[in-house]
Amino acid sequence: MLTSALLFVHLVCFAAYLGAGFGQLRLLKRSTGEGVAPATRDELERLCAGVVTKIELPAIMGSVLTGVVFIAQNPALMKMGWLHGKLTCVLGLLVLSHLEMFNARKIVRARTERGDAAADEIASRKARHGTFGTIGAALVVVLLVLVTFVRLGG
Repeated sequence: MLTSALLFVHLVCFAAYLGAGFGQLRLLKRSTGEGVAPATRDELERLCAGVVTKIELPAIMGSVLTGVVFIAQNPALMKMGWLHGKLTCVLGLLVLSHLEMFNARKIVRARTERGDAAADEIASRKARHGTFGTIGAALVVVLLVLVTFVRLGG
């Protein structure tokens, strides 16, 4: 029962992480669209920062913590090669989520403190954020391949 509950929480956290990651990237991309009113643009940027901070990061931390419990329950898992690849991907995603959080907060701060005078910095940060999203998507695909095809030998 404990293992099933842990797996449930692990998967819900991963789903929340994926949803939040997709959502915050869409919010930031929408904020760059033509014809978006400045007040709407500013709110989209704030929402992006909020989603990363309040949903994406806690979700990946939940996945990490439940994963640690799985390994503590069964240390033999650490002898499985696919798990090392998965852990590397998760570490990369954890780092990326933090970089996204810092970047999104700096966008909001720059907009609040300097307004349109920070347009070049903000555009650069938004481009960087998109790059983080591309790297994260690649890591998620690799992670999913590892836990399905590699782990199951198919």
